[in-house]
Amino acid sequence: MNVPANPTVTPKKFSTRPIGGGVNPGASVDSSKPSNPNVRYVTHIVLHGNRMWTSNEGKPLDAKLIAFEDLVAETPKGSTEPVMPPPPENPTVTRNGKIRLLVNQKPIQIALDRLSPSDQEFIDQMKAAIAKKSATRR
Repeated sequence: MNVPANPTVTPKKFSTRPIGGGVNPGASVDSSKPSNPNVRYVTHIVLHGNRMWTSNEGKPLDAKLIAFEDLVAETPKGSTEPVMPPPPENPTVTRNGKIRLLVNQKPIQIALDRLSPSDQEFIDQMKAAIAKKSATRR
């Protein structure tokens, strides 16, 4: 066995490896698109227009109160907009201690206990008004 005097000596010539030398990365990109995708229309049921909501920490938020139910319809791309189904007679204002707000065209859920007492009272009034309105329809 031949051991060099200085073991940290590097070889005089390095070999280069060719780029893309037959190595398969194991992944491929499928760039084909579906022939005719569907367009999905979502309508949020607005229970109250823009309102300045306040958290229990005093932070304001400008948003619309929306129901938990959404109206959804799908049509093939390029066709006319569909006729949306009718909204529910008794929309859900609160679910699991949360309300749903529309902020910048995006629905978010906020816990009732994070709202100011006046906003919580407003939610109670909305629930009572919707319950009364649905009771008179029957």
